[in-house]
Amino acid sequence: MREDLRTRSRPLAAQSAFWALLAILMVSVILRVVLLRAPGGRIVRWDEPDYLILGRHLFTGQGYTVSGRAELHYAPLFPIVTGALYPLTHDMKLNSDLAYVVFGTLTLVPFCWLTRRLFGARISWMATVFLCLFPALTASVLFWGTMLEPLYLCLFFAALCAVWMAWEKGALWAYLATGVLFGLAYLAKPEAIVAFGWLLCVLAAGNLVRRAQHKGSPGSFATHKMLAGLVAAVLAFALVISPYILFIYRDTGRIMISGKLAVTYAAGQGAVEHDPGLYDRALSRLDEAGEEIIWFSQDRFKYEVWDYIRADPPAFLRRIWQNVNILEGALFKRQVFPFYLLGLLALGWFGAAWDRQRAIKEGFLLAAALPVLIFLPFHIELRYFAPALPILLLWVAKGIAALADWLQSTWGSLRLRGSAVRAGSVLSGALCTLFVLYFLVLQPGVMQDGLASLNRGRRQAGLWLKTHTDANAMIMSRDTEVPFYAERRWAATPNEEYATFIAYIRKRGAQYVIVDEREVTVIRPQLALLLDADSPPAELRHIYTAEDPQGKTIVYEVLY
Repeated sequence: MREDLRTRSRPLAAQSAFWALLAILMVSVILRVVLLRAPGGRIVRWDEPDYLILGRHLFTGQGYTVSGRAELHYAPLFPIVTGALYPLTHDMKLNSDLAYVVFGTLTLVPFCWLTRRLFGARISWMATVFLCLFPALTASVLFWGTMLEPLYLCLFFAALCAVWMAWEKGALWAYLATGVLFGLAYLAKPEAIVAFGWLLCVLAAGNLVRRAQHKGSPGSFATHKMLAGLVAAVLAFALVISPYILFIYRDTGRIMISGKLAVTYAAGQGAVEHDPGLYDRALSRLDEAGEEIIWFSQDRFKYEVWDYIRADPPAFLRRIWQNVNILEGALFKRQVFPFYLLGLLALGWFGAAWDRQRAIKEGFLLAAALPVLIFLPFHIELRYFAPALPILLLWVAKGIAALADWLQSTWGSLRLRGSAVRAGSVLSGALCTLFVLYFLVLQPGVMQDGLASLNRGRRQAGLWLKTHTDANAMIMSRDTEVPFYAERRWAATPNEEYATFIAYIRKRGAQYVIVDEREVTVIRPQLALLLDADSPPAELRHIYTAEDPQGKTIVYEVLY
């Protein structure tokens, strides 16, 4: 009879878990759609227009280019995913929004599976609900300026599931899945290669320790099986990323994991010092030949990160310390992960004694979170640390469970056995409800702050140019926001004195040049004369100005 009841309960539990997860996924979809439909709407800006232009060009026969040359800075998976929809939608922003909803929601599936496998259903459901509603990975993502994070996090946590299965089962398919999923994650964000290499080393070390501690001889077959799995993972990873590596090699003659690593390090000092002019000069001054800005020039490959470190090790250490302090300010904000959650996180870690299995699981999570620290020598943006945020939420959920268990045990010890279980459940339920309400209350404020930071003048100028200019016109500007909305050819303007600036523009044959108020007053103050649209230089004719709370966006026609 008892066996029969157990057999019946398993499908019932699985069915209940399925519907519970489906309900959470539906909430995620609804929340993300509501955020996208907020009054005013988000603006495509910063790096995102580059990715979306790449996707549009890739699927309209213009190749993997933004400005007419092979693009070596941006990994290709997000452009491929969003660009594949372009023949159907003809709207790249819509495609980006769809990726945000779909992959942001799908991330919950591997996260739920992994957390359930590690710590059971109760903690898993709490952590999954928290992740579903967490403002830093829902509303904030809309204003990070890339929209890559939902896709990357979905692949990253799917890859962590594969790593854990490789640890538990040792099956060849799990190792292969690890390599494939981390390879796809790399094609979304190249830093995945660090996580892959690190976790593969952790997996190998863990297996060696486990075999050494196993009674008797570990056996040659088991050792060979592990080595075969590791080799299979590396080969699968290499196979997935090889087309992109060969693409970079074709244009540079060098094997590189990214075309922007060293030049980004050089520019990062401007971000560390909160000097946007320094950041822009590192990327946008003309190269030695005067033919191209550094960002697109072969000169950018003259940079080597190791050369910077070796030249001034104390400066390198100071930079890391500055970034640690910047990270602290960015992470422990009320809208992200406030300090008072650290108490629950500590309770999740130390609320109960660890046995060997618990130590392995906590070590695995810690190892999964650590690769984000590779950004400390560069510069700090919260989105770089997004893979660690769900793990922090998991530890908070474990802290709530530990607190509830303490209350339950305490009540039991006080001989209040009839209400002990109920007391623990009530406490965990109350705390979960409090967090759900807290995350929901934060969403409007995060959205309001994000929307207020947007430069709507650039979109307005781009849409005006789309209507009033020839389809083959070339636009030159500091970044790609205006040409994205205009759907026109683009080339980058240099950070140089005006005479060199305008000579370069005319040399490129541009018909229009765009500047904005912040650009010519903060980033490139040597071009401040362009802010006076009523009395422009002789080489330019003012044709349009868009204004918003961020200032003016001015469109000039280039005169020849």
